[in-house]
Amino acid sequence: MKKILAIIISLLTLCSVAACSSPASVEEDFEEIDASKLPSKIDLRNFDGKNYVTPVKTQLFGDCWTFSLTGAAEISYLYENNLGVPAGEVNDKVNFSEKYISWYLFHGITKDDVATGKVRESQVGEGFDPSAAEKDNKFAVYIIGGPFVHDANLFGAGFGPVDESVSVKGENPYAYNDSWTGEWTLPLNAEYRNAPAEALMRSSKRLPSPATLDKDGNYSLNVDGLNAIKYELSKGHGVSVALCASGSGFNSKHRAAYSSGTDKPDHAVTVIGYDDDYPKENFTRKISGEEVEGSTPPENGALILKNSWGLNTYDDDPDDGFLYISYYDHSLMSALSYVFDGGDSVKHSSPNYDQYDLLMTNWYGSTDYDNETKMANVFNAEEDESLYQIAYSTSQPKTEVTYEVYKDVEDGNPSSGTLLEKGVKKHTFAGFYKIDLSKEYELKKGEKYAVVLTMKREAYGEGGMTYTEVFPYSTEFFEGMTVTGVINKGESYLYTDGKWKDMSDMKDSLAERAYNQCSEELNSDKSLPDLKLKGKDSFAVDNYPIKAILTPAND
Repeated sequence: MKKILAIIISLLTLCSVAACSSPASVEEDFEEIDASKLPSKIDLRNFDGKNYVTPVKTQLFGDCWTFSLTGAAEISYLYENNLGVPAGEVNDKVNFSEKYISWYLFHGITKDDVATGKVRESQVGEGFDPSAAEKDNKFAVYIIGGPFVHDANLFGAGFGPVDESVSVKGENPYAYNDSWTGEWTLPLNAEYRNAPAEALMRSSKRLPSPATLDKDGNYSLNVDGLNAIKYELSKGHGVSVALCASGSGFNSKHRAAYSSGTDKPDHAVTVIGYDDDYPKENFTRKISGEEVEGSTPPENGALILKNSWGLNTYDDDPDDGFLYISYYDHSLMSALSYVFDGGDSVKHSSPNYDQYDLLMTNWYGSTDYDNETKMANVFNAEEDESLYQIAYSTSQPKTEVTYEVYKDVEDGNPSSGTLLEKGVKKHTFAGFYKIDLSKEYELKKGEKYAVVLTMKREAYGEGGMTYTEVFPYSTEFFEGMTVTGVINKGESYLYTDGKWKDMSDMKDSLAERAYNQCSEELNSDKSLPDLKLKGKDSFAVDNYPIKAILTPAND
């Protein structure tokens, strides 16, 4: 068996078993991008006459990533739910809480978080524990930064996005305070962690980075990455992106950024548009009247960005708080877009989730095989409920996913029992995807069922197909923080070499793989931030990222 190890930082017509026993076709979730059909300019503040961009906010800590991601999520939610306002007017119809994201992403599951339909008792202790760091700095979780951190899995698990206006006990605990003297802690219990979500995330796509750096640090523009961002914007989806904000490549007159050196990303912003004809001269910087060498990009073109550093109150410029960044900026990395359910696609507003991957990380290790390989999660229905969706995360672009859903499965054999449904999806980008089943399948309390996935893609330069195992992981990358992954026997299984293996027996091997892959990637990718790894014992792995989404029988 040949294994290819790789790290990742940065839809078949549905049919029931009664109708057919095997997939008949592959349904694409994303069309191939024809750049010639993309408009030369898009600004989501004036998209077909409507504004889908929420007001500029002000971050107080190193949590720019939460503002970047909520900004993108707010845009996508407003667009999918037709909540735009006339261009030129303020769109404040939603205000997702950055505080909620920072706090609950970095505080693991406690016994008080256990709630039927969302958090199982078996997962208590899973996640991050920043308590040691918080003894010295109560703001510890709000100063963690870096493009490693995303909240897609938080939303995908049904936690948020939560609007800042939500009240639990007469207060607004999720509001992002405007000073360091306010209350920044949140209760670690189900009542607060499970606050009503404003929206249900449909997918989160990891787009290719526009900038690429080879092992020697040499830059090149990834046109496919740039076009992917443009395409998502053309569909009304905001995009989060990382860049270097601390370098010298900024023309303050035009609010235009262009880094042509080897600066690494240290900030995150929301992309709200682009302009192919934005003059390259607007990026040029001068000192004592002389043009700074290397300060002018090779061609025109810029992405339009929403920042999180507030407004300059001394002017009335409508572009205040917004920036331009050259298509050719060397630090433009880690692009991520969201899609939310909207209108008729919202089948149930408060669904149940069967899930074990609550580590809340978007780092995915992967192991590739040349023989048939499957992943599975086995669940016991916690109450009488109906299964109507599944969700999963992929680690590689252009991945074909065959899913199978079984009920009445035998211990240790997820593909036993009755096959309820089988289908195939093909995803252009790596990311999180939620899939509608062809019908709702009734389950009785205690009934055992399984979701089985086969992920494969074309083998690099070899022909044939490669099968992929995907597992979430994280590491103790912040001083005073520990991380724990909980994988119990009978939850997740890997099928390879013709037999099923319990994932709980593979934890040590997976942690070692995660460490080796992370080390390799940090050494080879010059765009990544410096990260001092403590060793494989500091790595935690989690269950396979496979979820079942259900509605209670009495809903």
